[in-house]
Amino acid sequence: MKPQSELAQKLYETGNWAGGRAARPPNSNIDRNRVNIVSETLCDDILEYIGSTLDRHKGCDLIDVFPGPGVWSTALHNLLQPRSHLLLEPDMEYYRPFLEPLLQRPGTKLLPESGIVWEQLNRVLNPTHLPHQVERKYTAADTPLRNDTLLVTMNLAMFPKRKFRSFESVVQLVLFQMISSIRPGALFQKYGLVRLLLWTPDTEKNPLLPRTVQQRKKMAVEAELSTDYVCEVAGGELEDSITATRSAPWFTRDESMDLESTLRTRTRMQETGFALPPGREPLHVVKAVQMEEAGREAVLDPERMPRRAAMNQLRELEEAVAAGKIEHGTEEYKTWRRLLSVRKGLTVRSHLVVKMLKERDAATQAFIDAGDDPELRAAAQKRCDKWSDEIDKLEKTLQTEIRLVRDNLHVLQQEPPIMNWDRRYVEPLRARPDEFYPQIPCSLLDIQPKAAATLLREMGPGSTRGGDTFDLIMRGMNQRFAEPVPKLLDTIYSGAGDGVPPLCPSLLDPKVGGSPLPRSGGLSARTLSQDQLVEVGKAWMRWPFRPSYQELVSRTLEDFGDDDMDESSGRVGHVSSRDF
Repeated sequence: MKPQSELAQKLYETGNWAGGRAARPPNSNIDRNRVNIVSETLCDDILEYIGSTLDRHKGCDLIDVFPGPGVWSTALHNLLQPRSHLLLEPDMEYYRPFLEPLLQRPGTKLLPESGIVWEQLNRVLNPTHLPHQVERKYTAADTPLRNDTLLVTMNLAMFPKRKFRSFESVVQLVLFQMISSIRPGALFQKYGLVRLLLWTPDTEKNPLLPRTVQQRKKMAVEAELSTDYVCEVAGGELEDSITATRSAPWFTRDESMDLESTLRTRTRMQETGFALPPGREPLHVVKAVQMEEAGREAVLDPERMPRRAAMNQLRELEEAVAAGKIEHGTEEYKTWRRLLSVRKGLTVRSHLVVKMLKERDAATQAFIDAGDDPELRAAAQKRCDKWSDEIDKLEKTLQTEIRLVRDNLHVLQQEPPIMNWDRRYVEPLRARPDEFYPQIPCSLLDIQPKAAATLLREMGPGSTRGGDTFDLIMRGMNQRFAEPVPKLLDTIYSGAGDGVPPLCPSLLDPKVGGSPLPRSGGLSARTLSQDQLVEVGKAWMRWPFRPSYQELVSRTLEDFGDDDMDESSGRVGHVSSRDF
């Protein structure tokens, strides 16, 4: 890949990033997996875009992990004018020439430590290096407070990715640790609720910031419970991110839902005064504006539901046919005809899906309208039961498709929406691959921790172990997130499916995101909101037949094994220096 900037050229000439294949320079231990930001323009555009949200951090202590050549570090320093700026760079001598101008600033210090190797990080998180910061010892009864006098930024972008135990990459491990450290007040969070600005490879953000309910697993749910927001501030195109996913067609949702999410975000941005820098508009925003101007409403449209890779190919072939570029009888012509038939079948199924979901909405609305009238409630419940009976008669694949569309629609329609992606305060401005070296698309994630529910902070010996118990329940849920809540709870502990849900009124109340419909019409675990998840946790602790914490741990280990237990509890993989 040809360098596109002077800085990228200098990095290229070192021989450390020659496609990851060149021999290392003599006596060199430089990490060749690192991806660095090399565009000052990108950094300036980002800080101009969200600069108003950073005003509260001016004059703070800034911890900067893996600054590399320091382009992002310098831009952030110029804006914040921090009283101290700690640059944690294990390849210190290699990057020192690039960082020298920044090191001349007062309060700036370069340390040969890795901020993702915890024993090295702990050597920095102390009064010697952070004299203005005080560890905050909170009990579960206390409410942790936000600390705007400390800001952390990390460049976790690596290519190719490094696998680590049950995690697909070290990046996933570090992201998981950053999120799981919030509730117990560990790592940076021991100083209060500390904001994080994290650079990641564009393909590795999905477990933390999923865009479909299928990808909403433990890390994403933990982030929803422990943060005010996780917002992608800059990144590659949505389509590029989807294409990079191994099961790309499965991990998409209907175009109308993406349009609705984009239009809502556009409204929020207009109300709060955010505007995308010219030329940085992502493609999904451009498409949404075009559809809105054309009078296309953001509704569940069966004609736009099929979002398979084949349909993208069909659109390209249709354009070629219309332009007279494809001759009759050719292979391309046959493919076009075949895909037309495929689309027809998918559209018929889509119309049935929409019909069933509209009937579900009508049955739910009848339940709401019934109020406390016993006769109307009985009639509404009968309508709900009839809908579930009709679903049970359909073929399994169609039932699955209806549930999938239902769940994606449900998490989007709640107010506020359930997933962090749909709650974003800004759209991600487009960052080009050539603004990084090597040219790997990367994303900047803005994470603002919050005080989790009291139950979730009751952790460790001497407490009720409510937070620890909740983690074990979540771990069980993570294995079968698509299951209805009662069925799933029964797999965690026999009898829980009958004993716990009756203690959770919100699961049945449609006015707060519940569903009065039985069986297939009920909520699946992957659609539960933060409040509903906490309610399940509280109900479990009140359930008189709940197992002891030790029994639940034993059951969990028996069912899923040690590795999964460690990953879910946040105890796995504290990265050590021997891993690098």
